[in-house]
Amino acid sequence: MVTQIRARQTRARLLDAAAEEFAVHGYAATKLQAVVARTGMTKGALYGHFPSKRHLATALVAESVQQWGQISGTGPQCGVPADAILAGLIREMRAQLETNVRFRAALRLAADCELSSSGSPGLFEGIRGELVHSVRRAQEEKGLTQSYPAETVAYLLLALVYGTSHLPPWETVEGGTVDPDRAWEMLRTALNLG
Repeated sequence: MVTQIRARQTRARLLDAAAEEFAVHGYAATKLQAVVARTGMTKGALYGHFPSKRHLATALVAESVQQWGQISGTGPQCGVPADAILAGLIREMRAQLETNVRFRAALRLAADCELSSSGSPGLFEGIRGELVHSVRRAQEEKGLTQSYPAETVAYLLLALVYGTSHLPPWETVEGGTVDPDRAWEMLRTALNLG
């Protein structure tokens, strides 16, 4: 029992350290020695849990695919407008990118290379599918069938959310900083999504 707990804790520390490295450097530039150095463990401990860098990256992506499924898997709620559901997805994705280094790393890894070995949709594909579906529903509710293609809108939304997670704060002329929520609201208004 104690051994299992210790093994889970070691695995979690390795995933956290790897996430930090992958989020900053991407797949190709991340070195396993840097992951090991972040944990203070030996290379043997790393290889005991993950036989390669690819296995480590795949574990992070698989965890985030499952997490995204939980985030987006709530489905349409009765009486809740589709644009509110879409806004909730955007908010949750932004929150994950800001606070969850494993999710942030997994999204970077999914952008760097395809790591889905199970044949199921990868992280970007799952996010894309849910965003397209939500945009399409919001457009239908608003009667915007002749508006922008849902796929293009979803692409723009993902670019906004993913991009803002990598940008430093931008100062405004008034001395404040650009608010990503305000950017989302402007885009939502421009696209007639709410």
